[in-house]
Amino acid sequence: MTWLALAGLLAASGPAAAQLAPGRSGFSSVRTLSGPEVWDAIWSFGRCFAREYRPDAFTLLATRQGSAEERAVFARVFHGEVGCLGDVTFLRTGGRFLRGAIAEGLVRERTPLPANLILAAPTGASAVRNMMDAALCYVAGHRDAVQALIDTTRPGSGGEAELIERMGPDFLNCVPPGARNTQFNVTDLRFHLIEAFLRLPPEAAPAHP
Repeated sequence: MTWLALAGLLAASGPAAAQLAPGRSGFSSVRTLSGPEVWDAIWSFGRCFAREYRPDAFTLLATRQGSAEERAVFARVFHGEVGCLGDVTFLRTGGRFLRGAIAEGLVRERTPLPANLILAAPTGASAVRNMMDAALCYVAGHRDAVQALIDTTRPGSGGEAELIERMGPDFLNCVPPGARNTQFNVTDLRFHLIEAFLRLPPEAAPAHP
């Protein structure tokens, strides 16, 4: 069986743990993954879940991040045995990373969203109330940068950190002045940007002369 547990709070360093399935040769040893391997497991899980459990993915995105409704969806969908974990038998991580990985999976699967999941970008930092608002504000004017993040990097990688560092000054323009000293987890920010990229209205096609 494959199991997934949600940590209520997670350190800024990222996912907590993942374990590979025991060997099938009769031995019962288990290898614990760490670092990039755990991020790869979460990244792969998100894409598979987006493909195989699309209605549940949409139900999750319909909730506000960090809300009681989101926690209720996690409790229902990720209770007990869960598919899409491949050789991993146990994956413990924060819900925000799973949600983000699923959003990225929907982008990678080129999944069109129902109209009720489309969000408008706030108009400037003064209208930003939370991390998703800031991400929507940034992505509205920097779709190419976020597309490059999706196309060329993986969660937890050095390339991801480099790209997001370059985004920093423009992203902070979408953060209210009083919150600009906040420390952001790089991969958490990645997933907020990608969910915003997914949920903004599609860009209008250029008019033909």
